[in-house]
Amino acid sequence: MGSFRRTAGWALWAAPRQVVVWVLAVEVGALAATAGTAALAPVDAAGLVRFGLLGACLVAHVELSRTVERKREIAAGSGPYLSTTSVWNFAGVIVLPPALASAMVLLGYGYMWFRVWHRRGTMKPHRWWYSACTVLLANQAAVVVLALAPGAPTSATAVAVVVAAGAVRWFANYALICAVKLLSEPRARVRDVIGGFGEQILEVGAMGLGLLAACVVQTPAVLLVGVPAVLVVLGRSAQVAQFRKAAETDGKTQLFNATAWTQFATHALERTSRRGGTFGLLMIDLDHFKRINDEHGHGAGDVVLKAVAKSISGGVRSGDLVGRFGGEEFVVALPDITARELMAVGERLRRGVATLEVPTGHVSISIGAALAPDNGQSVQDLLTTADAAMYAAKHRGRNRVQAAAGLLP
Repeated sequence: MGSFRRTAGWALWAAPRQVVVWVLAVEVGALAATAGTAALAPVDAAGLVRFGLLGACLVAHVELSRTVERKREIAAGSGPYLSTTSVWNFAGVIVLPPALASAMVLLGYGYMWFRVWHRRGTMKPHRWWYSACTVLLANQAAVVVLALAPGAPTSATAVAVVVAAGAVRWFANYALICAVKLLSEPRARVRDVIGGFGEQILEVGAMGLGLLAACVVQTPAVLLVGVPAVLVVLGRSAQVAQFRKAAETDGKTQLFNATAWTQFATHALERTSRRGGTFGLLMIDLDHFKRINDEHGHGAGDVVLKAVAKSISGGVRSGDLVGRFGGEEFVVALPDITARELMAVGERLRRGVATLEVPTGHVSISIGAALAPDNGQSVQDLLTTADAAMYAAKHRGRNRVQAAAGLLP
């Protein structure tokens, strides 16, 4: 009964009718297709062993990539977010009986829910279940391609079949995700719905790694042709990532620069607003920084900036975004946070900097705190409000955290 009440409280039921109908149709279709393909091949001992190996790798992957996946989800903005657990799902399609391949999807999404999304509050239950169902449907489409294709497992035809299955799986999942976004936000820009090309390259690379994982647990030699493709894709992605990192990073502190921080913070605010959550922003300014430069030189000032940046980065939550906004100013974006929690984080950062030991002596920071939607609907609104609060902290004696007007009772 309690479970039914929780389901009845899902935000899905407040969505437009066409969204509710579409989501329910996809979910019913996913369950029906999963049940239908389960009879294509029996579950045997070898399949269970492979399932165990792939499942263990999936769990280890989630544990090692939780922080990265959280940041990728934020950076995706309003476009599609594709989980890299597709590596193990696609490997399961290739080497497992369909029933166990479907179980691999449920294992991955279940584990991600309890270890990432549920703990961080970044995904609502209905969105999690819909995402799982889109992958289930995409998997069944790939299973059908593999089942209906001609050719022996070691023939050249098999390579084309596996590639075709991967392409069908990718397109089905991608189309289902984009469709629900278009139905939810019919006026959204196309580029916001379809997302960036980089995400699709990563998905191709993930499925290539799925081929490699299939080789490890089954080792049909023909599948090894996927390895060069994986290396090419990942090499290109790594190169793009290097250039992007250089363009996004402040060279002195290694934090996001103002442009990159504003872009990521805007995406994070959009995602938080769609969930009906609150979004915090801290504007931080080093006290008497001009005096430090004048009395000790700019080299010493750089040492202080780096130490303060490191202290701030170490004092925020794993999913928060820290940037250098210019000169001695820093900014922090904090999705899914209450007003009191925001002030607590600000106070923790203030205390951390106050205890730093730097060649110039003790340093301090003044912090202004703002929260959406209370203090504004956009990042620029929050920056303006937090900046005013930060200057109020300066006027009240510095080395303090000041809430924006109306933020706290």
